[in-house]
Amino acid sequence: MTSLVIPGDRINVDPERPVQLGPGMYCDPSTQAVIPVNAGVQHISESKRGQTVYVDYDSKRYIPAVGDLVVGVITGAFADSYRVSLSNFSTPVSLSYMAFPNASKKNRPTLVIGDLVYARVCTAEKELEAEIECMDSTTGSDSGFGLLEDGMVVDVTLGFARHLLFDDNFPLLRLLAQHCKFEIAIGVNGKIWIKTDEVKDSIATYRSIKDCCGKPQDTFENIIKEHFKAVTNTVEE
Repeated sequence: MTSLVIPGDRINVDPERPVQLGPGMYCDPSTQAVIPVNAGVQHISESKRGQTVYVDYDSKRYIPAVGDLVVGVITGAFADSYRVSLSNFSTPVSLSYMAFPNASKKNRPTLVIGDLVYARVCTAEKELEAEIECMDSTTGSDSGFGLLEDGMVVDVTLGFARHLLFDDNFPLLRLLAQHCKFEIAIGVNGKIWIKTDEVKDSIATYRSIKDCCGKPQDTFENIIKEHFKAVTNTVEE
């Protein structure tokens, strides 16, 4: 379900089902009311886990929000944490050495500058540096977070990344899966990490995602076919 909303509008969600808030949404701690904080198109999707609510809006600058899934680059290391860049236009965030599964003072992660990580934003106060974690803090497991080895990173718009994460009817990943097997990590900060078994598939997948960004969904299939055909012809030559 979609509708146009502005900050402060009333959002109708089922109070009997769990609600997961995405970008552009806020839950008032005193009243538990769910309200939008950005103007745009509101999306409410249903799944077995409950309801996902977010606002699709245009923005060039990513602002961290608690619960966001992000792909970041390690840019510095300090006594007890790493400095991580989430985008070229956003303030760096902090990743504690203890924000990994089974981490301890003697068992620290060994990340270096330039490494990619998939993480979740765990704190995001206006006046303080945001923090991310590479684990599910409720279970202590990695839950798919952590170091992203090899692969390629595609920079896309924030809206495109949100569609890939939250819109079950968005066809891009399904169409790509018809041409190759791949691993993927999608960050709402506009970064997508993709890894395939062969270099030619990585190149075709990278170009497909890049070209589909901003295009109508009914053009995705032809765009993807053209790129996979092009790399196959290049290899054969």
